[in-house]
Amino acid sequence: MRVTLRFGRALREIYDHLGESMEVRLKEGATAKEALAAANLPEGACGLLLTDDRLCKIDEEVTHGQIITVLPPVSGG
Repeated sequence: MRVTLRFGRALREIYDHLGESMEVRLKEGATAKEALAAANLPEGACGLLLTDDRLCKIDEEVTHGQIITVLPPVSGG
């Protein structure tokens, strides 16, 4: 199955191997965490995952054709 990851600009500036988006191939039943690993993103690199105008949980099972927007961790105060 194929899933598309779209990356926020801040992540693209940190990780040179990322473009605006990347399609990854996964096994059926794979999770969002496995999609991020397929994109060679280290754990903790993402803060928010969005899909279909909602938050996507890291352990959520993804589906073929799904688009996930990956945003960096947010900090500040």
